[in-house]
Parts: sequence; C-alpha cells; structure tokens
Amino acid sequence: MERVARYFLHGILFAVLYILLFLIWIFVFAILISVGFIIGFLLGLGLLFFMTGYINKHLGLYLWNIESETGFWGTLFHGLALFLVLLVVNLIVSTLPNLIFPRIETALITFIISAFLNGIIGKEVASWFGEVHVTGTG
Repeated sequence: MERVARYFLHGILFAVLYILLFLIWIFVFAILISVGFIIGFLLGLGLLFFMTGYINKHLGLYLWNIESETGFWGTLFHGLALFLVLLVVNLIVSTLPNLIFPRIETALITFIISAFLNGIIGKEVASWFGEVHVTGTG
C-alpha cells in the first residue's frame, strides 16, 4: 500500500511542480520567441524538456532513491523521454475521456487515474536514467 501511495504522491507532486514552473516557462518562452523566432522556439522547447527532467530526477531521488545523471544532456533527454511518454498516456487516459464525457465526474476520475499512472511513469523513466541506491534496511 505504501508503494501505491508513493506512486500517487509522485504523480501529484510532479503535476503541482510542473504547473508552477510551466507558468514561469510561458513568460520565458514568449520572450525567447520574440527575440528570435526559430532559435527562441527551440531554446524554449529545450528549457521545457530540461525542466521536466529536473523535476522528475529530484522526485525519483527523494521518493524512490533513484540517482539519475546530473549533467545537462542527461537531464534534457530524461525530460524529453518523460514528456513524450506522458503526452501519449495522458492523451489517451485523460484528454479523450474528458472530450467524450465532459462532466466533473469524468474529470475527477481521470485526474486520480492520471496521477497514479504519471507516478508510475515518472518512476520508470527516472530508472531509465539512473540507478536505485538502497539506504539502510527495510
């Protein structure tokens, strides 16, 4: 039961931290695009992927003792992989049901399911880019 709770916590914490940083990212992205359209767009996407990998890397460390690569490129590709997997899964699990059945009940059910699945995916992707370190017994 503890593992299920940690998956859910991983998904919820990722969503909250991602939303907070995403709001900041929107302004930075707008500035980057206004400075140089194509270069700004690419830099903005790179920043989004780096931010995604950074959040998940630290959640993986604190919740699952998974030490991921600390370098720029490792974090960037961590975020890219997580972003793509979450995009596909959340389109299927959350977006489609909410478009087909646009009710508050659907939103609540898909939120709970998505939080749990996002935690599982977050842990799995973190393990792709790191290794588990056992601390203590138990």
